[in-house]
Amino acid sequence: MITPNVRRFLNLLCGEYSNQQQAFDNPPLYAHIFLRYRPLIQLHPGSILLEQTYAVDPKHPYRLRMIRAEEQASGAIKLWNHTFRDPERFAGATFDPQLRLAIQDSDLISLDQCHYQVLEQPDGYHGAMEPGCKCIVQRNGKDTVLVSSFHLQGDSLATLDRGHDPETNERCWGSVAGPFRFKRTESWTADMASAWV
Repeated sequence: MITPNVRRFLNLLCGEYSNQQQAFDNPPLYAHIFLRYRPLIQLHPGSILLEQTYAVDPKHPYRLRMIRAEEQASGAIKLWNHTFRDPERFAGATFDPQLRLAIQDSDLISLDQCHYQVLEQPDGYHGAMEPGCKCIVQRNGKDTVLVSSFHLQGDSLATLDRGHDPETNERCWGSVAGPFRFKRTESWTADMASAWV
């Protein structure tokens, strides 16, 4: 079972998102990207598969994650972040129900210090790295600290990921022009109907 608050959040989140308009308007600054969120009903309640792909290479996700949403005593929703031991094995699983069902806990690695906290506010859901987290991401052979946030409202999803030098806090990678702005192109709320009831 999941709480009504978590179910409401996941009902809104599950779907496919594209920043096509933003990429067309600002081609030097934004690549065209798809984000896809689908429930993994065989795993712990609240488990969601996240696939991120470039539009030019949709069959090869550059990021594959499992996030598990769990309501905290404070009312905030915690997103437990996991990566895959063998991401290539599950590439394309958001479109393949049998491949999704094959995902087991043993295929996952918890990304400690990389969990999110989500708060519901009048203008939607705001998520950011959990306070106190120090999520280390390697880019170009160098450790960087991930600063990540998102805002989900209606069919709009804005995300901002940046990596900072752990010593100087200087930005090393990430958007210089502000958040990526996605629109939902498909809703997969129906997938949630039988999930964890």
